Parts: sequence; C-alpha cells; structure tokens
Amino acid sequence: MNLRDIVRAGGQRAQTWLRTNRRLERLLHRFTKLESEQTRYSHELIVPMNSTYSPWHDDAEFRATYDAIAGHTFVDAYKCWELWEQLGQLGHVDGDILEVGVWRGGTGTLLARRSAACGFDADVYLADTFAGVAHAGVKDPWYRGGEHADTSPAIVSALARRSGVAPHLLVGIFPDDTGHHVADCTFRLIHIDVDVYESARRVLVWAWPKLSVGGVVVWDDYGSFQCEGVVTLGRTLFEMASSAFHLIHNLNGHLLLIKLRDEPIDLVGGDIAEAV
Repeated sequence: MNLRDIVRAGGQRAQTWLRTNRRLERLLHRFTKLESEQTRYSHELIVPMNSTYSPWHDDAEFRATYDAIAGHTFVDAYKCWELWEQLGQLGHVDGDILEVGVWRGGTGTLLARRSAACGFDADVYLADTFAGVAHAGVKDPWYRGGEHADTSPAIVSALARRSGVAPHLLVGIFPDDTGHHVADCTFRLIHIDVDVYESARRVLVWAWPKLSVGGVVVWDDYGSFQCEGVVTLGRTLFEMASSAFHLIHNLNGHLLLIKLRDEPIDLVGGDIAEAV
C-alpha cells in the first residue's frame, strides 16, 4: 500500500468514526457555543462528510473574481459560487440584478462581473444604508441596529472600478428611501443580505411583483447563526406552500426562492405582514 492509499484509508476511517452515533455533531456542540437564551432555532456547524465536488476551484474566472473581492465580503466561497452559478443560469430570464445589503461590495461586484461575463443586457443595482443594519426588531434578538456600518459608497465604488464593472449604488434604506429609483425595473436575480426579519420582509414584499417568472431570490442569512429573524421569515414562507414559488434550503446557508407563476401571493397575511 503506497502513501496515497494509506492517507485515503485513514481519511475514510476518520469520516466513519465522526459520523457514527453523530460524534461530529456532539463534538461541535461541546466545543462551540452555538446555543444561548437569544437563539430561537437549532444550530450546528454543518460539515457534509460525503460532499467533496468543488467546482469553484476549477473555474478560473470565478477564482479571480473571488480573490479580487477578498476583504470586501463576509460571504464564503460556497455561497459566492452559488450566486455565480445561479446568475449564469438566468440568461433566459428578463430583468436586472438587485442586491440589498452590500457592506463593502464584494458579492455585488461578483454579480456584476458575472453578468458582464455572460453578456446579459442587465443593470446591477446595489442598495445599502451604508450606516449599518436597519429595522432590527423583536424577531432579531442578536441585533440592535447599526451593525456593519464600517463601509461607505466610496469603498464599494473603488472595488467596482478595480474589477472593471460599474453597478448603480442606491444609498439609503431600501425600499423606503431608494426603491423609487428602480420602481419600473424587473429583476432576474435578487440577493438579500440584510440580517434581520423586517428588512428582509420589506424587500420581499416590494420585489415580488417585479421579479420575473423564473427569477430567483437568494437570502444569504437564512442559515447564519444570530440571523434568527431571517429564519423566521423563511419558515413562514415554507408554511405558505404557495404554487407561485418554490423554495430551496441549501445547507451552505442560503435560502432560494424561484418564482414559478406571475400571480399575487399572500404576503400581507399572518406573521409576514407586520408594519408595512
């Protein structure tokens, strides 16, 4: 048996040991403090042991773009790859691209680069308060508002210029302050990265009639520890079971909504409708 075979066999044995009797989950809970009085949903660090295919390493253009946005996003390579791949599949869907919750412009720049590489006839709009999280409320026990304010429009614009793209910046609370600038647009992809329930809800209510059939909404925060409000919103959507959209919970931490029908949905009923 050569060294490669020994390493492979050792890795398989370690994997089996970690999966037996949920040892990995028990170790993670013991050594990581993922639970507290503020945590409303179960959390554990998810490490799919049999999932190894990693196409983000083989796409040179993606790698170059991801390296270029380093330090400008909290979003990991798995989620960035999904944005890259999802947008690439939407050439048959009409509309522009919107990101709400930009921070320092990393994923917004990535989306703009991908749109340009695909030759889409689409504008890219990046909306942010540039003053931190807005609309934090009782559904968001970890947030008080104003978090992630260490950014500016100048930082985002500089990254975009270095990357050879020119997205449109919408500065202010979205859609309250800036939605009117894109009121006549339709969208093929909307990336929502706002951390809290009410802000995520308002973007969805505003965006639904403007999302093209076949278009995709991606919530970054659905699987993130401390973003309990976005989980509440997502679970409410799952419970709606509407024929107008299909939901996918990707274990990378994304929630995806695919619009199936151009018809109204009950976004003004129940828990999802507070304080429009």
